[in-house]
Amino acid sequence: MRLTLILLFLQLWGNVEFSLSQNVCSKLPDVPHAFISEDTQKEEYQPGNVIHFTCDIGYVSGPTIRYVCTDQGWHVLFQGACNLKPCELPDDTPNGYYEIIKGEDFVFGATIKYFCNQGYQMVSKDDTRTCLLDRWTNHVPICDHITCALGEVHPRLTVTGLPAANETMKVGHQLRFRCDDQYTLEGPEVVECLQSGQWSKAFPTCSDKCKVTGVSPTTVASLQNNYKARQGQIIQFRCLNTWSGHVLHGNATIKCLAGGEWSDSFPTCGPPAGCKRPPHLTNGDTVGSSRSQYQHNERVQYTCQNLYIMEGTGYKTCNNGQWKGEIRCLKPCTVNSETMSRHNIRFRYGHEEKLYAPHNGGLTFKCIEGTRPVHPARMRRFCVDGVMDLPTCL
Repeated sequence: MRLTLILLFLQLWGNVEFSLSQNVCSKLPDVPHAFISEDTQKEEYQPGNVIHFTCDIGYVSGPTIRYVCTDQGWHVLFQGACNLKPCELPDDTPNGYYEIIKGEDFVFGATIKYFCNQGYQMVSKDDTRTCLLDRWTNHVPICDHITCALGEVHPRLTVTGLPAANETMKVGHQLRFRCDDQYTLEGPEVVECLQSGQWSKAFPTCSDKCKVTGVSPTTVASLQNNYKARQGQIIQFRCLNTWSGHVLHGNATIKCLAGGEWSDSFPTCGPPAGCKRPPHLTNGDTVGSSRSQYQHNERVQYTCQNLYIMEGTGYKTCNNGQWKGEIRCLKPCTVNSETMSRHNIRFRYGHEEKLYAPHNGGLTFKCIEGTRPVHPARMRRFCVDGVMDLPTCL
C-alpha cells in the first residue's frame, strides 16, 4: 500500500513538472493589428521555438516582429508595431481642393472629400476617395465653371451682354435689357449670374401699358397704385389736404402715351411755392422795380412802350411758383414815302413823309396822279400788330 502511494506521488509530480514546462509559452504575445504567421504557428510551443507576426491587412511594421520561447516565457527578438499603411498623396483637382473627412492622415482607410473653388461646381458623380492598399478609390473629381442658362426673352426685348458663340455665361456675368420703342420695361434692367447657377432676378418683359406707381399719399388720383392704364387713358389728381392751403405741384391731368410712357410726371401736394423775378415782357416793362422773390398770389403790373397797345389785363400773378397771366404789347405800324412809292400811293390827308398807326389804328391813302386804285373801296387800311396791308394803284 505504501509503495503504491509513493508511485502515485511520483507520477503526479512528473505530470505537474511536465505541465509547467509545457505551459510556459502557452500565452502568446499581444501585438495589436497582427497575427502569427502560418509557417511559425504551432499547437504547442517549446523553448527555442520562434514565432513571426504578420500585420493585418492595411497595416505594416517594417522588419518582421519576432519572439522566441524560453524557459521563462516569450522573449522579444525584434519588437515593433503594426501601423496603418501610408498612402500616396492624392491628386489635386484643378479649380478645387480636398479635405480629410475620415482619419487623421493619408493612411489606409482614410477618406477625403473634394470641394470646388468659388465660381465652380462639381460635375463628377463621386466627390470622395478612400485610401486602399495600393490606390485611392474613384477618379479625381472635376470642377467646372458655374454657368447660367439664357432664360426666356420677351420678343420686344433687346439684350446686351450675350456671349459669343460657344461661350458660356459664368458667375458674375451680367445682362442688360431694354424694350423696343413704344414699349415699357417691366422688371429689372440688369441681371447677374449667381453662385447658385441662377440669375439674380427673373428676366423682364415689355408692356405697352402705363403703370401707376409712386402716387403721393397727399394726392387723390382717379387710378390707384399698381394699376396698368391703357394707351390714351387719363389720370386726374387733386390735393387731399385742401383745408390746409396745400396746392398741387405739377399737372393735374396726365395721359398714358404710346409705349407705356406718361405725358408728365405725377404731381405732388404741398404749400404753394413763391415765384422768382417776373418774366420779361417784349416791348414792355414792369411798373416800378421788380424784386427777386414774390409770394404766392402776389401780382405785378406791366406797361407797354409808347405807341404799343396792351393786350390782356396788364398783370401777371404768382401762382404756386409760376407767373400766370397772358400779356403782350401789340406793335404799331410805320408807313413812309419809300414804302408808299412802291404801291403808287400817298397819304390822303396831309403831306407827311411818315406816319405811325397804333394797333387797330387806320390810315387813308390815295393814288398818285395818272394811276387808279386796284380796289377803290379799300383805300383805308388798319394796323394789325405792326402789319398794314397797303393798297396798290396802277
